[in-house]
Amino acid sequence: MKYFLKKIGQLGSVEDYEVKNNRLILFLIGPIMFVYSYYIQNTDDDSIRIKGAKVVFALLFLIASFCPFIFKKTIYYFYGWMVFLLMLFFSHYLLIHLALNSFHLRFILGFYAVVFGSILLFNKTTFINIYLLTIFIHLFHQLMVSQIDYSIYKAVLGSFTLIVVFGLVLLNDSRAHRTSLAKNSRVLEKNKIELKERSEELQEKKNDLSDFSGVVSHDLKTPLGNVLALFSWVKEDLKDNNIASVEQHLKLIEKEVVQLDLILEGVLNYSLQNEVTSTNEKVNLDKLVNDLKEFNENKNCSITIKSKLPIIEINKGQITQVFENLIENAIKYNSKKVCKIEIDCALKNKIYTFSITDNGMGIEQKFHKKIFELFQKLAIEKSLGSTGIGLSVVKKIVKINKGEVYLKSKLRKGTTFYFTLPI
Repeated sequence: MKYFLKKIGQLGSVEDYEVKNNRLILFLIGPIMFVYSYYIQNTDDDSIRIKGAKVVFALLFLIASFCPFIFKKTIYYFYGWMVFLLMLFFSHYLLIHLALNSFHLRFILGFYAVVFGSILLFNKTTFINIYLLTIFIHLFHQLMVSQIDYSIYKAVLGSFTLIVVFGLVLLNDSRAHRTSLAKNSRVLEKNKIELKERSEELQEKKNDLSDFSGVVSHDLKTPLGNVLALFSWVKEDLKDNNIASVEQHLKLIEKEVVQLDLILEGVLNYSLQNEVTSTNEKVNLDKLVNDLKEFNENKNCSITIKSKLPIIEINKGQITQVFENLIENAIKYNSKKVCKIEIDCALKNKIYTFSITDNGMGIEQKFHKKIFELFQKLAIEKSLGSTGIGLSVVKKIVKINKGEVYLKSKLRKGTTFYFTLPI
């Protein structure tokens, strides 16, 4: 049953170019119908009309033509069914209208035009077969019960058959062309997506280069300038034989060199996270995070893993860095007597959402986006000697693995960092 329903659903799927063509045709049918009706009905007061039907169908065609603008992402899965059902009911309405007017030539031309156009409009052979079968049975029935001459009966039936044959011949000739168009459309759409992704990647690298120029001109230049200044002071101290001052300045030099090393290591680490690595493997996150818990937990730090973490396919080094950075941040920026950290995971719609909650100082709302930017540091981070790279690495790793990272925080109560990863 599921297989049958799946096949029924697939009948309604259409290509992008078919949606564009069909919505234009459906939009034009309503006005054309009113213009055509005006000329053929106002010249003959004896013609029979189905009251309100013309307006209803014009409104339905208008709605159908606007549906692609409303259902932008899902329209490709059902638009074929919408076009088929609308044209099927419209054709049967025209056939009833035609029979009520005794198959007059003025009405039969419009009916044939719709039948011919419908054959070319439908994108599936199944739709065409159902359409022609029902229309033929209905037409044959109306001819049998109508009070028309036998010559008109034969002329209508013969001309309808001729219209169908011509429509099928044209459809058969265009089938290969439509298949080629569909294939080219899919290739173009794929290239469009790839170009968009490439454009976003290039823009991100451009932003990284801009940030790197900033770190070279400021974050690297400052400690290097400090080291040079301190060396000149050491020289002066050695001339004066001031050993105590030399030792003090050497300690300051060591501190600046350590900070410089941290910055260079962070820059290198960040630059290595530019694309998904091909060395993905199945990683048991429960074991990985429990190992990190054992390494970081002590009498001043309590880490709780609230639920069993899953096994996912990812680069082990990258996911380790994500958890390491978030756990270390939770410990580093915590002034409480006992640092409490809770790690949890939830699965919804085939997406894992991981959370790392701490009882630290919290982060103001205005800094929630800034802290993920490269080399961006809050005042408290600067005082702790942070490089401002750790969370940037977390964001980059999560992003290239098709996830997102965000946070919720309350000042003086704590922060929860969230990141998502698809199954």
